[in-house]
Amino acid sequence: MIISLAAGLSLDNDLQANINSMEKILAAAKAESSDLVLFGEAFLQGFGAITFDYEHDIKHVALGVYSPEIASVRQLAAKYELGVGFGFFENNHSGIFATYLIVDAAGKTVVKYQRVSPGAWIPEANAEYRLGKEFHVFDFAGKRFAVMVCGDFWEDDLLDLIVGLDPLVDAFLWPVHCDYTVETWAAGEHEAYRQRSQILAQPVFFVNNLRRADKEAKGGAYVWQQGRELAALEPGRAGFLSYNFK
Repeated sequence: MIISLAAGLSLDNDLQANINSMEKILAAAKAESSDLVLFGEAFLQGFGAITFDYEHDIKHVALGVYSPEIASVRQLAAKYELGVGFGFFENNHSGIFATYLIVDAAGKTVVKYQRVSPGAWIPEANAEYRLGKEFHVFDFAGKRFAVMVCGDFWEDDLLDLIVGLDPLVDAFLWPVHCDYTVETWAAGEHEAYRQRSQILAQPVFFVNNLRRADKEAKGGAYVWQQGRELAALEPGRAGFLSYNFK
């Protein structure tokens, strides 16, 4: 199967622009015979869309999994006959979660993962900014995967849970939102993330968002396995990395 990691431009509070960006990438990935296209953490609303004013965020930012906006992404998956994974801020029974959703080529949910680690929320956030409780193993196109979002893989207290999934899966999907400049990434952060991936025996598929501001995320996508960099899309520009995962 061919997995495409989409380092796309994600704008805060401009869902239509982000959906349009997704469609352009999906169309291009379809032309390269992709089976699954993965976008970064909170891609749909933009990572900075959350204000931590709960009344505002629950009314104007967070989305239900069956909202019209999510339905639009499901329709794109069906239109291009591609699996699609993307992050969004979820309204789930009035709780707000940093969620990652993967749908299949018919637009049906394959897995919905709610970020377990607290890094998406500020310490002062009220209790309605919630955390997920578990990691999930799921099947797609004959392969078995697990999702971990951004800081999940940096929390040492979660490491045993993640390592415990290693013998159960064929690969890990690691969508993130990392605010590093191109220079900072090259100066050491790239190496730190690559080294972290060595903890796992199975391949790790990493994809970051792209943002406009100088000090915000600059994209980038990688496939790592046991310290080897199997494929790379260096940060600094929009694009996608396609990898034939056999």
